[in-house]
Amino acid sequence: MKKIGYFIASAALLALASCSNEINEEGFVDKSNTISFNAYPNKSRAVDGDVTSDNITGDNFGVAGYFNNKLYLGKAQQKWENNNWTYANPSELRFWPDGSMDFYAYFPYSASASFADENSEGNVITIADETCAHDLLFAKHTTVYTPRVPLTFYHAYSKIKAVNVKIADGGEKGFVKDAGISVAISKVEFMNTSTAGTVNIDKDGIASYADAATILSKTLENAVTVDKDHLSGTLIANADNSSKGYLFATTSSETATNNVKGTGKTMWNGTNAALTGENTLETLGQVCLKLTCKVTDADSHYLVGDESTYGVIYIPLTGTTADPSDVTAFEAGKRYIYNIVFKDNVGFRENGDPVLRPILFNVASVDSWVDVTVNITL
Repeated sequence: MKKIGYFIASAALLALASCSNEINEEGFVDKSNTISFNAYPNKSRAVDGDVTSDNITGDNFGVAGYFNNKLYLGKAQQKWENNNWTYANPSELRFWPDGSMDFYAYFPYSASASFADENSEGNVITIADETCAHDLLFAKHTTVYTPRVPLTFYHAYSKIKAVNVKIADGGEKGFVKDAGISVAISKVEFMNTSTAGTVNIDKDGIASYADAATILSKTLENAVTVDKDHLSGTLIANADNSSKGYLFATTSSETATNNVKGTGKTMWNGTNAALTGENTLETLGQVCLKLTCKVTDADSHYLVGDESTYGVIYIPLTGTTADPSDVTAFEAGKRYIYNIVFKDNVGFRENGDPVLRPILFNVASVDSWVDVTVNITL
């Protein structure tokens, strides 16, 4: 029995080391009949940051294979070695059966991820207690025997790449610049978005979230101020090689390009149509940007906050132009760069009213002259 065990182990190791189609001297089929993988992200992304086709080789991924809807290749860890993906643990290697197999993979590898025993229904991969502290990818591929299973990975998250603010200039007239408005911002929050929870991959290779919690917020080390002397500022700058700014997508169903069902959260459109009754932007449950800030005019009158405390304003994240396109939801695999221009306003109050409410005038009427005829008889 020891000899048989030795032969089996030797066969597995030789299979990993060989790339030919020949039979080795022990009579076992070599690597040409083992289940092997090629992996590609579906878009350019980094391991320490956004994952790309180039740097995905810097970490391992987990994969499972199902034959006749039963787990056949279980939670195998793949590593990049000698210019190929190979098994981190040779004992996990399996050989091709006769017929089609379904493969499910995720990146980067995590010992806490679990695979279902069957893939006929429900979720196949569950990655519990996941945080958006790194790029997370997933893949599904169905195929009969092939020398290397080609896995195309999709991104499970959206990313906020940058948030910039500026005061409209360049000949553009607007209340903000003309009135000498100053905005000092100390904190940025993406309301009703999630950065933690469970990521599930179902039998069809569609990702979704569960137990979503937490909002994406950033307290700035120093307040960013924009005014007539400082027309622009940067609130968030997440480099491609930085694992910051990831968040759950908010789509309600998968798209043709990302295979992710998001949280289904509605993006606030900047109107107060839904703010009826006692609803406010804090209780409405829609996605928007919240800035903790102070707003003053040219005479140092506080319009938001006061000398000792900051107030808050809200900004819709849907956009205002059709170029490139308005945002109806955060989509997985997309990085969002927001350029917020303060022209005639700087945001909205909790009830949806604009922050800047200029004191303007209209002539309702002019009092009519009344003729008074005075007859004096002397």
